[in-house]
Amino acid sequence: MKLRDILWLSYTDLGEKKVRTALTVIMVMIGVASIIALVSLTTGISQSIQASLESLGPTSIILTSTRSTGFTLTDVEGISTLPNVSSVTPLIEGSGTLSTANENESVTIVGISQEGLPQLLGGQPNLYSGSIYNSTISPASVIGYSLAFPTSTGGRQNLAVGQPFTLKTGGPRGGNSYSIPVAGILQSYSSAIISINTAIFMPLQAAEDILGRSSFNTLLVKATNTTSVNGLTNTLTNIYGNNARVISTQQIAQIASSIIGSITVLLILIAGISLLVAAIGIMNIMLMSVLERTHEIGIMKSLGFKQRDVMYVFLFQALLIGFIGGVVGIGTGAGASYVLAYGFSHQPSSSTAQSGSPAQASTSGPSRFSSGPSGSQGGGAVFVGGGASSSSGTSSGISFTPALTLSTIVEALLVAVLVSMFAGLYPAWRASKMEPIDALRQL
Repeated sequence: MKLRDILWLSYTDLGEKKVRTALTVIMVMIGVASIIALVSLTTGISQSIQASLESLGPTSIILTSTRSTGFTLTDVEGISTLPNVSSVTPLIEGSGTLSTANENESVTIVGISQEGLPQLLGGQPNLYSGSIYNSTISPASVIGYSLAFPTSTGGRQNLAVGQPFTLKTGGPRGGNSYSIPVAGILQSYSSAIISINTAIFMPLQAAEDILGRSSFNTLLVKATNTTSVNGLTNTLTNIYGNNARVISTQQIAQIASSIIGSITVLLILIAGISLLVAAIGIMNIMLMSVLERTHEIGIMKSLGFKQRDVMYVFLFQALLIGFIGGVVGIGTGAGASYVLAYGFSHQPSSSTAQSGSPAQASTSGPSRFSSGPSGSQGGGAVFVGGGASSSSGTSSGISFTPALTLSTIVEALLVAVLVSMFAGLYPAWRASKMEPIDALRQL
């Protein structure tokens, strides 16, 4: 029997029972769409994190103080003298509220020198407009893209270069207000380290005055090469002990990859349950189809159809269900992944979060390089995650693009077809084993 005739017989039966066929296809579609959406989302998030860490550099090591005294210039100079250290960039982090004529928004304040900003951004700053501030006490600023074009205004520009804004610091019972001019606006950045799009960058001295600090929350250390990162990380850990959290971008990448990999496997297993349900549904519907077409099977066999021909008719029927459900599921899953990614990337930021008063810090105290770790633990800024520990935070969304690869599409379609054919195998075998006389008696 020709393949064309087998396909025609399979398609005809599906076409005659449109509602039942559509419901079966939807079951397959849900399973495939779930797999496509979940895999593309987790892959996109993983790629976004990896890209962010790569932009910061594979030789970067982040030191976050766990003491109220933070880091001092003595720490910066001491680390600079260690072997395999290329550069040390100090940062001051805190929280505040940006006030404009349109809204109030909780922001992260980052004090960093003009020379240190490229180290943090992974190269020369990509500016939308304006220029970088000079490293002076003048409180000029470079702001993130989302602050200039907030989603709350529909993406309309809220701040421009040369336009001042009011920055408030301190608790709800009182605080200080500062008028800060905008020197430059950054292009949109995707970063797993700090929320660049909702941050205000300013010179170190200006940040010290505004936040009331005289020490650094964070030190960004660059190793001379990737092979020396682990050794330098261990050295810094031994020097500071419990007084600082020391982690390299390589370690962050490994942790993120491991977590996302585990989540992906779990989500795929959950999505696989949908395909299992679809397989049971296909088997049930195919058995019903065999019973309904018993007399037709008897006629086909009496006309000379072989057992394999009858089996192929029902197997191709299951194959068509799997193929159609797979194609529709791929399209649905791809669309759903982009909708979900858009939703994550455009979560509204909190506009009235209150900031705790920044901790006062003293530059005095023994150097870790001469007398070892000392002092009690205190509140330090949490650099990884993008905000000061005292901040209630700006709940901006994660910016990423779903990653839908050709291999994922092919694998999902192949799984849908194989699951459908496997589910249709027993009904097809049962149909092929019918005796013509017994089948014709059903007329």
